[in-house]
Amino acid sequence: MALHHQLPIYKVAYDLLSLATDITRNIPRDLKAGLGAKMRDECIELLVLIARANGARDKTPHLMEIVERVQVVDFLARIFKDKQFINIKQHAATMQLTASIGKQANGWKKNATAPAA
Repeated sequence: MALHHQLPIYKVAYDLLSLATDITRNIPRDLKAGLGAKMRDECIELLVLIARANGARDKTPHLMEIVERVQVVDFLARIFKDKQFINIKQHAATMQLTASIGKQANGWKKNATAPAA
């Protein structure tokens, strides 16, 4: 079993957290504490869930929660773009990272639930 911080999904999730900290700087002050903090917190929780899934025998619940939290980050990024708090390039980068995390989590889940050969 690899260390969680060596997993490709962890590296992408860390990149997402880094991007989230950058883009939440542009959010108006009255929304920064709520929506900006929510986005950063969801990204941090993704990292925690990846570590939990890596160490768990039954990875499925953690991986399902990863997919749900990725959707929350997608929703937040979309509202940030719609309200013009972030630009199209930042939104595209966010969508690329969340799509990668979602694909890797679903692949990991499929692999974890496959019967042993």
